[in-house]
Amino acid sequence: MRVALLGRTHWLLDAGQRAMRDGHQIVLVATAAAQREYRAKEDDFAKFAAGVSAPFHLSPDVNSETFRRALTDARADIAVSMNWPSLVRHETCAIPRDGILNAHAGDLPRYRGNACPNWAILNGEPHIGLCIHAMDPDEVDAGPVYVRRRLPLDETIYIGDVYRWMDTSVPEMFSEALEHLGCSDFAPEDQTKSGVVPLRCHPRRPEDGRVDWSAPAETIGRLVRASSRPLAGAFAFLDGQQKVTIWRARPASLDYEILAVPGQILGRSAAGNILVAGGSGVLEIEEAEISGGGPLPASNRHRLTSTKVES
Repeated sequence: MRVALLGRTHWLLDAGQRAMRDGHQIVLVATAAAQREYRAKEDDFAKFAAGVSAPFHLSPDVNSETFRRALTDARADIAVSMNWPSLVRHETCAIPRDGILNAHAGDLPRYRGNACPNWAILNGEPHIGLCIHAMDPDEVDAGPVYVRRRLPLDETIYIGDVYRWMDTSVPEMFSEALEHLGCSDFAPEDQTKSGVVPLRCHPRRPEDGRVDWSAPAETIGRLVRASSRPLAGAFAFLDGQQKVTIWRARPASLDYEILAVPGQILGRSAAGNILVAGGSGVLEIEEAEISGGGPLPASNRHRLTSTKVES
C-alpha cells in the first residue's frame, strides 16, 4: 500500500519503518512542532522523508487546498496519524482511498482527547487503552476501532512505563490495522454502538504536577506516577523555599496511626525513604531531587508545601 505519515512522536516514525518492512511504501511525510518531551523532532521527520524520497511538509494547514493537492499527488491508499495538533476535516480525510488511521492512547470510546494515559492513572483506572481507529472529521477520536490493546495499571506503573509499552505496541498495531484493511471479512468496532458515555480529556501542563498535600496519599501517588519522567514531574517546596521534584512515590503501609499536618515530613521508612503526611495516609517518597542539590531532610521539623513562600 502507498502510505502517508501525518503527525508527531517517535512512535509514528517507528510505525513508518515497520510499514516499509511489511512491504508498504511511504509516499508523503507531514509533521508539526514537537513538544519538549518528544524523542523525535521535526528534523527526524525531515531525515526520514529524505531517506524514503517522499515529499516533506512541516506544520502545514492540512485542510488547505495546497496540502490537499499534495496528498492527492502522493496517491496515498491510506494515511496513518498520531498526535496531529488540529482536526483533519472531511476534504482531507477523503483523499486517501482508505481514509486516515489514527493511533490514540486512550481506551475508546471512554477516553477521548488529550493526555488520556495520564488522566487514566490519575483516575485510578484498572488499565490504559491504546487504539488504532479511523479518523472522524466531525468528532475527536470517534471513528471505528481497528485494533486495541490494554496495559493493566497498578501502583507500580508510571507514565514512562506506559510510553515504553507503546514503543512496541504502536508500530505493531498499525501493522495489524493495515492487514485488516485488506481483509474483506474484517469489521472494525463501531464506537456508536458501545453505549459508553465518552470522557473528553483535556491537556495537562507542567504546573499541573503541583502536589496538594491535603489530598489522600493514594491520590498524591497517582499524581507522581502520571507526571514522572519523561515529563516534568510532580513537585512541592521544602519549607516553602526550595523546589522538590518527586519522581517516584507510593502510599506507605504503617503499623501505627499518625497525627500530623499534611505535607509534614515524618522520618524514614524501613527502606530508608522519606515519609510525608498526606491529607489522609502517608506517602513514601522513593526518589526526589531538590533544586540546588542535596537530599531531603528526614526531620519532622520540615514540611513540604504546595506553594513557594516568598522571603
